[in-house]
Amino acid sequence: MVRYSAGEKKRRLILDVCKKLFYRKGYKSTTYHDICEAADIPAGSITYHFDGKRDIGAIIHAEYEAQNKIYIEKICNGAYDKTTLAVIENYHLWQKIFQDAHIRRFLLDLSGEKIPDRSTWDCIAYFYECVMDEQGVEIDDLEFGFIVSAQTGMTDELLRLTSLYPNDYTFDQPARFAVRFFLRQVGLDDETIAEYDRAGRAAFDALPIDLAYYRDFAYDESCIKTLS
Repeated sequence: MVRYSAGEKKRRLILDVCKKLFYRKGYKSTTYHDICEAADIPAGSITYHFDGKRDIGAIIHAEYEAQNKIYIEKICNGAYDKTTLAVIENYHLWQKIFQDAHIRRFLLDLSGEKIPDRSTWDCIAYFYECVMDEQGVEIDDLEFGFIVSAQTGMTDELLRLTSLYPNDYTFDQPARFAVRFFLRQVGLDDETIAEYDRAGRAAFDALPIDLAYYRDFAYDESCIKTLS
């Protein structure tokens, strides 16, 4: 059993409370008073353990970004190569944005505050590194930084555009665009990209995905059903 210090317990309590509040009420609409009341703590506890609400939002977002990959990898259980897995994860990411209004609001709130830039950048960089390793592709550091930054900004703008006009889009449209953009930067030709997209989409459609895994950003292990 892991033993936590009193300070770490308080920090984890604040994070857990904020996960539920940010999911249910939204990041913007959650006040310091809301957090203190739900956690039953004095106001000073928040700034003692964190650099304010922005810091908490960034931490929760970074974990959310990581869980997108963790959840799909656990379900797929080693059934797919890294490139196909990246395609599946991309479709999953956009499905959540379109089907879970709580997650969409959270991501839009943070995007408006320019909070998730670093965690999003790191996550996208890791996606690229996995696929580049499998495809045997090398990209110099300067070019890699430009590519990841471009994908980060594009994802943010696609989120805003599709949220402004939600009835004009389906989740697979930005997902497919993002897949093409991603794999072109790795150097794959359009025919190969189309095949990866087809295979990844078919695999995604067959997965036993349960979006309840993300409810309250709790990452409920009982929602994971692995492929046999």
